[in-house]
Amino acid sequence: MLDRAFYRSADYKSLIESAERTLVVGRRGTGKSALVYRLTTEWNKLERTSIVQLAPEEDQIASLRERLSRFGDGFTHARAASKIAWRYALLMEVTENLAVFGKAASALTPLLREHLARWRRPYAGVSAKLRNTLQALSDQQLSAADRLGDLAQKLQLSRLTSDVKELMSGVNRKVIFLLDRLDEGFEPDALGTAIIAGLTQAAIDTRSHLPECKVYVFLRDNIHRAIAQLDPDYSSNIEGQVLRLHWDEYNLFNLVCDRLRAAFNLDIEENRKLWNRCTAKGLQGQDGFRKCLQLTLYRPRDVISLLNNAFLCARSQERGEIVDDDLEAAAKEISENRYNDLQKEYEKILPGVAELTRAFRGTEPEQSLEQARSCMASVLSVDTHPAEAQRAFRILDTPEAATRALYSVGFLGLREETTGRFIFCHDGKNPDRALGEIDRVLIHPCYWMALDLARKAIGADEAQEIYDEYDIEVNSDAPKVRAANLGRHMSELNQIPEGKECAQRFEEWCLKAIRIVFSAGLRNIALHPNAAAVQQRDIVASNSGDSPPWRRVLNDYDSRQVLFEVKNYQNPTQGDFRQIATYMTAPYGRIAFLVTRDADLNPRKGLELDWIRELYYTQQNRLLVVKLTGKFLSNLLSKLRNPQKHDPAEHAINGLLDTYERNYLGLPSTRKQKR
Repeated sequence: MLDRAFYRSADYKSLIESAERTLVVGRRGTGKSALVYRLTTEWNKLERTSIVQLAPEEDQIASLRERLSRFGDGFTHARAASKIAWRYALLMEVTENLAVFGKAASALTPLLREHLARWRRPYAGVSAKLRNTLQALSDQQLSAADRLGDLAQKLQLSRLTSDVKELMSGVNRKVIFLLDRLDEGFEPDALGTAIIAGLTQAAIDTRSHLPECKVYVFLRDNIHRAIAQLDPDYSSNIEGQVLRLHWDEYNLFNLVCDRLRAAFNLDIEENRKLWNRCTAKGLQGQDGFRKCLQLTLYRPRDVISLLNNAFLCARSQERGEIVDDDLEAAAKEISENRYNDLQKEYEKILPGVAELTRAFRGTEPEQSLEQARSCMASVLSVDTHPAEAQRAFRILDTPEAATRALYSVGFLGLREETTGRFIFCHDGKNPDRALGEIDRVLIHPCYWMALDLARKAIGADEAQEIYDEYDIEVNSDAPKVRAANLGRHMSELNQIPEGKECAQRFEEWCLKAIRIVFSAGLRNIALHPNAAAVQQRDIVASNSGDSPPWRRVLNDYDSRQVLFEVKNYQNPTQGDFRQIATYMTAPYGRIAFLVTRDADLNPRKGLELDWIRELYYTQQNRLLVVKLTGKFLSNLLSKLRNPQKHDPAEHAINGLLDTYERNYLGLPSTRKQKR
């Protein structure tokens, strides 16, 4: 289709007619790759011109990061190393492409031949070649600063630049570089940004040193903004080299009409007549096209996708023209597909993402932080979610943490106070600042129709204020936040002194820990649920037998309300065990859990074990008290930091029950042992 109906926008003409700009910047879906394809096709027609496309692979960029980090962790040092390295890479690629021509091959200087022999690697991309070059030159005995100082000298950049310039002039050939897909493997930290900033500087320098060589770098807007923020030389060296891709209603209309003309073989020259030929009812005319744009973010990819789906809907009803219903159905389907993708991609690393996002159904797309928190609170306050979601919510714990999690997966955008723009996460990170009451959030427009929000259309000005440079991919800070929250709760245990004075703190700690580790099988876990009663139980949980070990507790011990008695000291007394026995009325069944501060999970022989056996064998209903400890709960929290295939808490409880029933409850034999 690009060969038959490529729209020659003003940006495209600018690149074809002038070589003043090195950096081409565009948001997601603005046609950067289409530009690269078309420019390659156009420039391949030029005589005595070689076109070189470079698109680093993700794994190559990852390994290149490690090599460049050896020259310093700071942005300035990493950028300098990247600039030198990429200048060398471009010089070698120029030489390699010219060396295939007989005249150029014979004109290679000994220095160029030497470096080219080391550079050439069969089936290796430019990033892999560059990585190998840096590896060979990296002296581990030198400091990072010394390695950086020696890099340009070891690569002999000055002499190579002079030789390549003379070579190009002698053979009368031009080389044009097109560098695309630089977001592959990009990490938005100082090192990742420095690598791209160095490449950009290298491209600019190469153009200035080699008049017969042109380099065009195609960047996503988020990477460009990161460079502008971190690079102190941006305004003087880079800003004037930027061409920003821009699409307005006029350009998008011409693009769509060119596509329609090619797709349906229509010989209608005037675009308005062509559009009216393919539409009906409310979609006729410029106002009708504007309705289409309001269901997109005013970007070519979004508009083309929407209209393709709309024409499929029309064709299914044997119509050649699209109408409002087709457009609505297409937009709804695209929105639902994006929403389903979000859930499928992130359900593993943020369990419960479906429940969290559904809380916004029917609300306003833009709302205050307080309103968003209220939606999150309505989810977190319910404990009837699936097991994994329930545990994730207990770990998140607060509505603000849940809001941050939805930002990290690109569902919610945060408004910048200074610019008023809404920034959506493109790298899986949490907000880098505290959320204040004045903050406002925006649900990403691609989910509006799937969630039946109060608004379904967006204006051109609003679309320009949305920065969402991300594709749905499995990348989020949620696992790190999960591990940090669990680690924080684990560390709180060591800060609680033993004894009655801090008994309440230990009870509250146990409540939160039990809510997290036993969330798969227990619900409605509460502290002192019967505080006004004569018998005040510490922690009680409702047991519906939803998981195997708790089903065992329900069936074997008739415990529909599970009791956790909490003691903030190491050695429980006989009175503690007898007190538990008085609590074991009908709904609590014949089992209870006693949580202490003991380091040993096993009941002590001679005291605790005797009291456990006494309750089991002397009580008519055979009551079982299972000893737990704060350390035991903390260890389970630790295991949850890296989710496993099996549930460690469920596995542990089942093992404890086996141990008690097989070992501890057995009466010792009265038979004398043989000597």
